[in-house]
Amino acid sequence: MPPVLVKGALHFMLVYARDGHVEILKYDLRCSCLSLVDVPLVGPGIHGAAILMAMEDRSLGFAHVDGLTLHIWSREMDFNRVASWSHRTIIDLRNLLPIQNTDERLRLIGSVEGSDTVFVTTDLGIYEINVKSQRWKEIWKSEKFRALIPYMSFYNPQ
Repeated sequence: MPPVLVKGALHFMLVYARDGHVEILKYDLRCSCLSLVDVPLVGPGIHGAAILMAMEDRSLGFAHVDGLTLHIWSREMDFNRVASWSHRTIIDLRNLLPIQNTDERLRLIGSVEGSDTVFVTTDLGIYEINVKSQRWKEIWKSEKFRALIPYMSFYNPQ
């Protein structure tokens, strides 16, 4: 997965080969500092079922699929500048997406920066899901993608 840029820092998902443990490596571009950030979940099933995302409120997001349920967390800072994960959204994908084989493992393959939108593969294709509105649309018939990096054009006036 590509890194996620949030508040002047690049965030990379690290997966340890020996036990599948997942952490987040944070590289602050302003001070050239490295730090490790814990993920909101622990366990071997996270790798391949989770992605980092830049949320609409400019916080770091963590999305995870457990069975047919999508969980979204947001990393928030309190008044003492202590960061913690907040469980923001739970979406039952069984009632939302057309899924033919409920035993098939769903995978998150990307997100749209700053829009609370994720991409998920099912046995019938690739779908874009807006987390806020819970609206979805099919974007591809195949489920063979491992990662999806959306391209958005922009205009920079002189």
